[in-house]
Amino acid sequence: MDHLPPPPPAIERPAQPSLLVSGRRDADQNAGRSANDAPVFYVDATDGDDRRSGRGPKEAWKSLEKVNATAFPPGSRVLFERGESWRGSLLASSSGTADRPVTYGAYGKGDAPVIDARGASVAVSLNGKVNVAFDGLTITGAADTGLLLGPRARNVSVTNVTVAGNGGSGIVVAGTADGLRIDGSAITGNGAYGIVHYAADNTDQVITRNTIADNGWRKDGGVYSGWNGRILTGEIAHNRVFNNGINGGEGRSHGLYHDQGQAGSALRIHDNLIHDNPRGAGILAKSSTEIYRNVIFRNADAGISLGQNRGIDVTYRVYDNEFYDNNGGVLQHQKGNGSITLELRDNLFHRNGKRAAIIIADSIGKTVTGNRVSNDAKTETRTGTTAIQQPGGSVQEASGMRPESVR
Repeated sequence: MDHLPPPPPAIERPAQPSLLVSGRRDADQNAGRSANDAPVFYVDATDGDDRRSGRGPKEAWKSLEKVNATAFPPGSRVLFERGESWRGSLLASSSGTADRPVTYGAYGKGDAPVIDARGASVAVSLNGKVNVAFDGLTITGAADTGLLLGPRARNVSVTNVTVAGNGGSGIVVAGTADGLRIDGSAITGNGAYGIVHYAADNTDQVITRNTIADNGWRKDGGVYSGWNGRILTGEIAHNRVFNNGINGGEGRSHGLYHDQGQAGSALRIHDNLIHDNPRGAGILAKSSTEIYRNVIFRNADAGISLGQNRGIDVTYRVYDNEFYDNNGGVLQHQKGNGSITLELRDNLFHRNGKRAAIIIADSIGKTVTGNRVSNDAKTETRTGTTAIQQPGGSVQEASGMRPESVR
């Protein structure tokens, strides 16, 4: 792919998939804050009234329109009652500061509060603001984007949020972002990407402890991976990524897709479970990436695919991963005009389908050492290709994570 595709057009979505509803938040999300804290505002879809002050559960507002039209001082918390649902779009109205973000969160008992766009283009939008937090919400029902972060997401956190059942992508980072945290959330059942960065040079991006699954059900031929984008500095870690690109482009919709064109990238992808993505690789990396301690299995294409770097020099460090039941373990191919340097060490490969465990198809700078390949893996040879098959032996676990424990 020469460049990131344009955002998918809004479409009429099919029946909404089941939501993975976020759990209850800690007690610090409800009314028990000290009087010295910044103001707390409450919103109750059933018993609220927009003519009230909003400054306590019994003074709660009712509507999204009231929230969208109110300017909040830095440090404010706007809390939606659990077990309630709002129709329409939530638009951030105010920026916080680096140490006092404006937070949209939850209070009370029960299921996470739901922002249901009911066919509007966007369910929740950062709306050009900075230093904003979204915590403990369920975001659904958008014709296009569930959570739109942009035009620049600076110091934004998304914590314990469910983004599910949107017709386009779950989370869209529309411009270059700095200081983004997506943590402990479920990005599931969205029509296009789970998470997508549409610009390059994103810094301090941290995507951790999320479930990114069942995205890409649209049948418009798009390339719909679990995550797709370009990151300059950051990490994608401790996530479970599976069954993405269900109806995406064959061989082009991947679990995680670090796209080409990111010069000088220091992205780290580590300690993830990446499995059962039916249209592509577990990880496709075209820009420089450090990939380690992942368990990658049952993907339709290779566990990790590397290359297609065009005119940018790239470095890949791939180590301490476990691969099995993919169509090949690590595949390097389609080198661009820029150089490729590959360090591939101490990985465990077994049951690699129709391909060899390690295929290096171009003349590149490479160090390949300490990898273990079980004796049930296949070998592959063809002109111009280095296919590596080491002697077999008993297969031992390379990590503490096994797929049987997460089925």
